[in-house]
Amino acid sequence: MTHTLLPACGGTEQPFTVNGKRWLYCWCPELGKHAYLNLDTDVAVWNRQFHPAWSPEYEHIPESESPRTPSHPETEEVDFYF
Repeated sequence: MTHTLLPACGGTEQPFTVNGKRWLYCWCPELGKHAYLNLDTDVAVWNRQFHPAWSPEYEHIPESESPRTPSHPETEEVDFYF
């Protein structure tokens, strides 16, 4: 199945290179999801935990198989008022 991928950020997202691979962060209006498009192979990576620079190990792992991380990690509340 083919989906339309548009550059993210309203079409202003620019391609970038990590370890010799060119990437573009894209938006798919049909699915309502973001993906990273490898511009050298024309393969989109839909795993939300993937990032070419920080989490490249998720490139070939389906999202259903990747470990879950909490969407809002619990953090200690800090009081900035004295």
